[in-house]
Amino acid sequence: MIDVETEVLNAVYPYIEDLVPEDSFSSVYVPAPSSFPFVTLMEMDNISDTGHQSTALDEEYAVITYEANVYATDKLDCREIMDALDQAMIRLNFTRLSMTTVPNLADRTIFRITARYRAAADQNKRLYRHR
Repeated sequence: MIDVETEVLNAVYPYIEDLVPEDSFSSVYVPAPSSFPFVTLMEMDNISDTGHQSTALDEEYAVITYEANVYATDKLDCREIMDALDQAMIRLNFTRLSMTTVPNLADRTIFRITARYRAAADQNKRLYRHR
């Protein structure tokens, strides 16, 4: 498996660090954040890119998908944070697959935006745009 999670998280955080404290940025699902704003960036999928497989036993490329969730008590803050995160992901060569506002029926004072991104990664952990 080609694992780029640490590299992706370390590259994204500087784009949002002025907007979100470090303890409010997680790579795992948090069902009830203790404070806001809060951001999760999770690797959702990591599959071998069969279009680039050879007879070698090592995986050459993987297609990876990340999901970002931004939670905030202010809609404009939520959008500003997601914009900064989105810029980071695009600069890392990810393609945005979707971005949507998710209604919070349990607490309408919390805003949430979710986005998904995809890229290909090689054995050297370089990221490439992937359709």
